[in-house]
Amino acid sequence: MAVTRDGIPVRCWCWPGNTADQKLIRQVKDDMRDWTLSKIVWVTGRGFSSERNRRYLRQGDHQYIIGEKLRSGSAEVKAALSRQGRYQDVAGNMRIKEVRISDTERFVICHNPEAAERDAHMREQLIAQLNELIDGTDSLSEFKRGELRGKIAGKPGRNRYLRTTPAGKLRIDTAKAEAEAEAEENLDGKYLLRCSDPHLSAEDIALGNKQLLEVERGWRDMKQIIDLRPVYHRLEERTLTSQNIPA
Repeated sequence: MAVTRDGIPVRCWCWPGNTADQKLIRQVKDDMRDWTLSKIVWVTGRGFSSERNRRYLRQGDHQYIIGEKLRSGSAEVKAALSRQGRYQDVAGNMRIKEVRISDTERFVICHNPEAAERDAHMREQLIAQLNELIDGTDSLSEFKRGELRGKIAGKPGRNRYLRTTPAGKLRIDTAKAEAEAEAEENLDGKYLLRCSDPHLSAEDIALGNKQLLEVERGWRDMKQIIDLRPVYHRLEERTLTSQNIPA
């Protein structure tokens, strides 16, 4: 979706579900070239953050704002999180801090205190749910415990806190839970943005990315709250795009 600085949609695209990211980036860039706009800033999620994608997005004097994976373990992410500095309060309940770790790109750490509380609560809830699942399982047969163990294995969030004793009993891995909580506390409510534009303020970078979050939230609301389910079209002429919607 292409939007103005104020978030007003001006164009949209759609593709088959198996379309590669690189292909759709190239098509959108080519389509927008005909508009002769003075400035385009691409805002993408973490799935587009490869060096190849970033290089392509900068062609034609375009700029980008891209989310980075905090748990990627990359040297840049580690350097950004280790930098000291004071957060600045911006719109809503968001706090931002720009960190300098590159001569060609800018990095902005965004922190949402409410989201941090939710992240911590989610970990506590996962452990509580797991504890409820395995409570009283010592009296079950080995087969029944193994069956339950298999079901929990299909839930990665809960499974990472589960351990099995040498006797086959199911227990909470408290040492792992405490160590993870301590490590995750520094990441709760945070996300990292990478930007190539040397002129945007740190606040504009954060707010530009927030537009993307609002679009994604809108899709989730339609699918969950409004309960609009996907409609699968298998014929090209039945797929609505910005090119064939009647005026």
